[in-house]
Amino acid sequence: MTNQTPRVYDRVYLDVPGKTLVIEMLCGYDGPIGNEGYVDAWRLIDLATGEVFVQETNLYDVIGKASLMTSDAKNDVQSRGGFHYVDGRPPVSTYRLFKDLPIVDRMKLIAEHAQDLEHDFRVLNDDRDPIAVAAKELNDMYNEKPCFYVNIQTEEWMLDPEV
Repeated sequence: MTNQTPRVYDRVYLDVPGKTLVIEMLCGYDGPIGNEGYVDAWRLIDLATGEVFVQETNLYDVIGKASLMTSDAKNDVQSRGGFHYVDGRPPVSTYRLFKDLPIVDRMKLIAEHAQDLEHDFRVLNDDRDPIAVAAKELNDMYNEKPCFYVNIQTEEWMLDPEV
């Protein structure tokens, strides 16, 4: 006897380290031909393991579960009157100046900026050293006000452009 499976019509990938989480839209018949049931649902699934965390016809329920799994404030959820609220809170990490970042992270940021400058300098026929210029620019721009924070999911230092 042949089985039918529902088709995946849409897929949204979630940025979660160590998992391949996606939200999928499923539609179609599921099960042996003749006994199948029609599926019209959304699900949260880890594509690497095949583990389905939630499957619902209501997309909001799936998004809510995904939010609880991926949110930095997942321990701050409160239930009141049948609704779930995630209370805001200050970031876990504090902001730092560029000069206060670990040397490895500063070098990585300088190298990334230098690569951009190297291309620009080549186009403009500028003979300055892109590494020296990148180091000077990053020190000049980001040592007045703390604007770097640790991203909890990737554990990398990131620039917060809104600070």
